[in-house]
Amino acid sequence: MSDLHVYEYAVLHVVPRIERGERINAGVLVYCRPLSYVGARTHLDEARLLALDPAADVPGVRAALRAVEGVCAGGDAAGQ
Repeated sequence: MSDLHVYEYAVLHVVPRIERGERINAGVLVYCRPLSYVGARTHLDEARLLALDPAADVPGVRAALRAVEGVCAGGDAAGQ
């Protein structure tokens, strides 16, 4: 049983209009301290986002989600 490790996770949400309280799932971040692992996978359902807010900044949201993945992968902004 020494090969078992605890993983923690957080669901990444996009909240297009905070005053309405609506959000959509856009990814997951996974962390395992004993393995020094952190990773993220994202997927933006553009049609769903635009259904909640037709004026949503889709390129901006995509860029933010890519940035999360990049930091988790050890990209330029990691550790900053």
